[in-house]
Parts: sequence; C-alpha cells; structure tokens
Amino acid sequence: MIMRPPYQRNSSTPSQRTPSSWDLLERVSATALDEDYAKAAAQRDDDPRGRRRMPRTLGSLGLIGLGLLVTATALQTRSDEPAEAQERTALISQISERESEISRLASRTDELESDVEGLQGTNEQIGSRGEELLDTLNESQLLAGSVPVTGPGVRIVVDDESEGVSGSGGTILDVDLQVLVNGLWQAGSEAIAINGNRLGALSAIRTAGRAITVNYNSLTRPYVVTAIGNPDTLEASFADTPGGQAWFDLQTNYGIHFDMETVDDLTLPAVPDDRLDTQYATRQGQLP
Repeated sequence: MIMRPPYQRNSSTPSQRTPSSWDLLERVSATALDEDYAKAAAQRDDDPRGRRRMPRTLGSLGLIGLGLLVTATALQTRSDEPAEAQERTALISQISERESEISRLASRTDELESDVEGLQGTNEQIGSRGEELLDTLNESQLLAGSVPVTGPGVRIVVDDESEGVSGSGGTILDVDLQVLVNGLWQAGSEAIAINGNRLGALSAIRTAGRAITVNYNSLTRPYVVTAIGNPDTLEASFADTPGGQAWFDLQTNYGIHFDMETVDDLTLPAVPDDRLDTQYATRQGQLP
C-alpha cells in the first residue's frame, strides 16, 4: 500500500483560518437552536401527555385569535366606509360651494370694473363742468362782496371845507358820498369801500344823527374811499361820469377837499354777513 505523503501547506497560508463574522453568526444561531431543542425534548420526556395536548391547544388558540382578528378587521372596515363616504360627500359639496362663490365674485368684479369705468368718464365730465362752475362762483363772490379782495385801483380822500360853517354848503353830506360811489361804479370799479366798510348790494349810505353811516357803522372825517379797478383808466373814466362832474363842482364852488391817487395794491374786506343775507328774494329756476 502506497502511502500518500502528508499535504504540504503553503508557507504563506496561515495554519488556521480566522473565522469571519458570518461563521460566528452561524455558530451562535446553531448553538441557540440546539439549546432550545434540547429543552423542549427534555420537557416532552418528562410529561408524555403534554406532547399531544400542547400543540392542539396552541393551534386552537391561534385559530380563534385569527378569527377574531379577521372579524375585527372586517367590522372596522365596514364602520369606516360610511364615515369616509360622508367626508367625501362633504368635501365635494365644499368644492362646489367654493366654485360657485368664485364665479359670483368674478361676476361682481366685472360689474365693479364697469362701474369704475363709467364713473371715470362721469368724473371727467364733472371736472370740466366743475371748473366752469367754480369760476362762476368766484366771480359771483367778488361781485357780491362776500370775500375779501385785493388789487390795483384808486384812493380818494374827501373832507369838509376847512373854514366852512355847518349847513353853508361846505360840509359833505351822505348824498355826496352816494354820488361819488355811483360815479366810481360807472367808471368800472369792481369793489368799493368807505373807511374800510365794503359796499354790497344791501349796503346803505345815510345820515344818522350827526354822522354818516355805512352798513350801520358811523364814519368819521376825513372820508377815505377806495376802489379796485383798472388803474390806467379808472381815474379818467370817473372824471367823465356825472358823479365825477358833481364832485368837481363841489370842490370848485364849496371848497370841499377832494384828492384822488392811483394805488398799485389795495385790500378791501368782505361785506358784513348781515348785509349778504336775503329774507324774501330767492333764485328763479335751477342751476345751469
């Protein structure tokens, strides 16, 4: 019999293989199972009746538990179906309501945009018409004397005769101031005041006792009459009026002092409110 020489290991190969992690895991698993089987076998040897009764009991309990689990799952599924259906129905209803609301808001937006365009066109029309009405109102206020005014014009200072005796003709009367004011209106004056009292449509120049009054305010000498108008023509135009001629006669024949000068900047107050209110006169017709 031929003997095979012993296998010669390569010097570079180690004599023993280092166990890998997988080998160790297999050993641990095998060892653990062996111990469990050993314990189970020992119990079967000690109690022969348990070998048959325990598997049947465990199997019955498992079937019962499985049946209960299936039943509970089926009941839960059935109980969840109505709730899910209700939630789905409610969600669909909400979506439909939101779509209707969006559609309504879109229609309302279109209506508002149309209204805005119409109002813009109306505003432009009112704007041009409003400017005309505002100009008319400003002019009416100036003519009525309801607002203070400023501008160029003339200043006239008149006074009694220095050496005259009261009643001899050298004293200025209320009618003399009336003639003077009328001549200034005729010459083109736009606003007139006597001693700072603005004249309006309801203003009166009259004598009360020993004093001349304007708007129920007593005047003191000298009398200063201011009139706003064209400074280039107002003085010459006044001289050509009947009022101007009358005053030149008073100056020549009775020694009344009369001094007129052109002024570049005059300021006249507004007519008192009680001289602007009407009690019986009302506007005829509607505003244009």
